[in-house]
Amino acid sequence: MAQSTPAPVPELKTYNGNCHCGAFKFSVQMPDIKSVVECNCSICFRKGYKWAFPGEGPFTIERGGGDLKEYEFGVKSMVHKFCGVCGIGIGGSRHAAPPGQQLGINVRTLQDVDLWALEVNKYDGCAIAPAYEAPKYKGPEPTAEIENAKTYTGSCHCGAVTMALKTKEPLSGGSEHIQECNCSICARNGTILTYPASDQVHIENKGSLTSYVFGRGFQSHEFCGICGVSVYIKKLDVSDEAWEKESGKGRSKEVWKGICPVNLRCFDCVEWDAIQVKKGYYKDVGREYVVE
Repeated sequence: MAQSTPAPVPELKTYNGNCHCGAFKFSVQMPDIKSVVECNCSICFRKGYKWAFPGEGPFTIERGGGDLKEYEFGVKSMVHKFCGVCGIGIGGSRHAAPPGQQLGINVRTLQDVDLWALEVNKYDGCAIAPAYEAPKYKGPEPTAEIENAKTYTGSCHCGAVTMALKTKEPLSGGSEHIQECNCSICARNGTILTYPASDQVHIENKGSLTSYVFGRGFQSHEFCGICGVSVYIKKLDVSDEAWEKESGKGRSKEVWKGICPVNLRCFDCVEWDAIQVKKGYYKDVGREYVVE
């Protein structure tokens, strides 16, 4: 009887990864990443995870292992880890998985990976019981005066922060710009942003948010300090001199300040199948992103 030929062992490639601020850096050895898993469960969708599972390949913390925060919920089958400084989700560890399959890496954190070029494998995590019950929004309606407005409500994952967004029509109508971006922070956060006026948004319990500021220092990325979900971008006070120097002429600072970018992933009942999410190619715009 002819003996079967063992399957070839895939060659391992070393990937370097980091959160955005660089407080946490790591390396992992795994086969060449050509595809990722996208899960639609409540936490994976909010954080925009793109999962890869390195198996038994070495995972080495290069810096900052103690700076990661942990978040568990429900039946606590998995611990999710994120940077407490910038909020970036690094990945997670599955408690009951077989040996060598516990660790999941958020590919968004890896350097030199073209996220939009990867094949995506969908996973229906929403079908796994128990069902996630979205926190209820109990705050006031946003103050924008819009006739026949549509109001969406949402939250971070743990419910410490809830919010409302008022639009002049359903988001599927196309009146609000909706975008994902490949810049250093948005690519890692996995955010899908829309850019309403500030009076179209109300956010409850902002005290539970952690602010992360970098680069020009014009705005802060606000994320929940408990579950790590990115919520919105807060515009900061900027001097006229700094604005002219960093933003160039022709842009209105006042118009810019009046916009409140929010992470649409946080909102319930969004018509995802009917809306167009544009791609923003801003990775190489402005200052070069470098992590020491």
